[in-house]
Amino acid sequence: MISISNLEKGFGDRTLFSGASFQLNPGERYGLVGANGSGKTTLLNVISGSIEATHGQVSIPKALSLGVLKQDHFAYESEEILGVALMGNPELWNALSEKEAILAAGEEDFDYERFSELEETVQRLDGYAAEARAATILEGLGLPTEVHRKPLSTLSGGFKLRVLLAQVLASAPDVLLLDEPTNHLDL
Repeated sequence: MISISNLEKGFGDRTLFSGASFQLNPGERYGLVGANGSGKTTLLNVISGSIEATHGQVSIPKALSLGVLKQDHFAYESEEILGVALMGNPELWNALSEKEAILAAGEEDFDYERFSELEETVQRLDGYAAEARAATILEGLGLPTEVHRKPLSTLSGGFKLRVLLAQVLASAPDVLLLDEPTNHLDL
């Protein structure tokens, strides 16, 4: 359960919300409705910990994992689509990327100890099944296998958002915070 108590957030002289208190219970779905500029995105950013509240408290159990849909696909334009989906689990993504860099360095500079540590991390995080899971999620969101190895920049805005949604889903979070998840979906 996520608890929000007496939350307030403002920028300069403008208060977006104040006195917000509620709880988000397991198994429930919630929607946040309001006019443009009313603070919906800001509230989600405060809940996720991306920005700090002016006042109040957000309590999230330490064991609870949050998945947050990011709208900034420009940060990943040159990355492979499948790689962007795998980035949903940063620890796994970093281990896979570092392993790849060690392998690319060649035999002379090969760091066996570090490679072994990374291999343990990948195995602990079920990393060898992660690529298949991410590919399945991408396909379920309408991105065929043929595009998975292409750069994100080759997709339209709507399909880029689908890849970012796959990134969140691939991390298998306990809670999803989705800010405008249907924007630009090319439906």
